Amino acid sequence: MRLRTTTAVLVGALALVLPTAGPSLADDHGDRALGTLNYRFVNDNDVEENGQIRPADNNTCYVLTRTSRDRPAVAVQNNTRSRAHLFDNRSCSGEEVATLRPDGQVNRVRVVSAYFTPVNGADDGRGDNDGRGDWNNGGDHGRGDEGRGDQGRDDQARDDQGRDDQARDDQGRGDEGRGDQARDDQARDDQARDDEARDDEARDDEARDDEARDDQGRGDQARDDQARDDQAGEEEEEEEDLLDAVFRAMG
Repeated sequence: MRLRTTTAVLVGALALVLPTAGPSLADDHGDRALGTLNYRFVNDNDVEENGQIRPADNNTCYVLTRTSRDRPAVAVQNNTRSRAHLFDNRSCSGEEVATLRPDGQVNRVRVVSAYFTPVNGADDGRGDNDGRGDWNNGGDHGRGDEGRGDQGRDDQARDDQGRDDQARDDQGRGDEGRGDQARDDQARDDQARDDEARDDEARDDEARDDEARDDQGRGDQARDDQARDDQAGEEEEEEEDLLDAVFRAMG
């Protein structure tokens, strides 16, 4: 943090000596200031915060304080007397994000630096994209996040890569889920076969028991029948012996 502050002071000092040499810091220059460029950005704690710079000279590139490519300004309002050319890098190079006349504003952008030119003077060949959105409702009359030079392409590529990774993750989870489901189904089928085998074995055992009881019953019945037959034979023999004795006594 101390190194960043020291670097900012050195760059600001160089900007005062050589205002057209490169990016400059726009501190409070009192009456010499062109006005105020207000902006909103997301800080290191992922909280949206307001910021502002007060540029001193035209035809000069100024870095928006506490912004970077990773933490750009997402909304800008030009309250200066000059035209503000907005860029998504620290050197005001490449394709402009938007150009704001005095009192112009734009939302849903990615801005890191601004180059100021006189409204009625030469504008260094820079176009005039007068973004006049609504600061409060998020209107977007500038260009959106996609298609803003290298940064826009990089963001789009990262988004596409993220979607591809997500699709592969979803496919992997789907395959894994189907594998788990197949294993569960197989386990249920195996369990069902085991249960059916145990049921069949139990029925076989019960059938054998029933057959054994039937055999036992038939054996008992046969013995009972034989005993009755033997008893009847004995009674018949006794009756015949009695008759024989009676006949002998009469004769």
